[in-house]
Amino acid sequence: MMSGFNFELFHVYFQVVTQRKDTQCVNCLTDTTTLWRRNSAGEPVCNACGLYYKLHQVNRPLAMKKDGIQTRNRRVTNKKKRTADQSEAELSRLFTPPLMASDCRSTGGWTH
Repeated sequence: MMSGFNFELFHVYFQVVTQRKDTQCVNCLTDTTTLWRRNSAGEPVCNACGLYYKLHQVNRPLAMKKDGIQTRNRRVTNKKKRTADQSEAELSRLFTPPLMASDCRSTGGWTH
């Protein structure tokens, strides 16, 4: 873990909800979504309406509109957990400050 920040937990527990100023879905009139899309006319549509149209080629019925944003609880497998731990270790290795010449002399390295 790098600096006490767990990227995996961030993605699991926090879902980013986008609320743009004066942006509203032209189909369901919502102003809150995880992702704004554009329809074929270039007008903004919410993620749900955009995906529904992409799948069915018709606008999403207003009866399908929900009060909240539906989320999924994804299970973390050992393989994914191991990969996340390895990537955090790689990040910490990449962002470790380099040794200064004075540090090397005191530890017995770089004796020219």
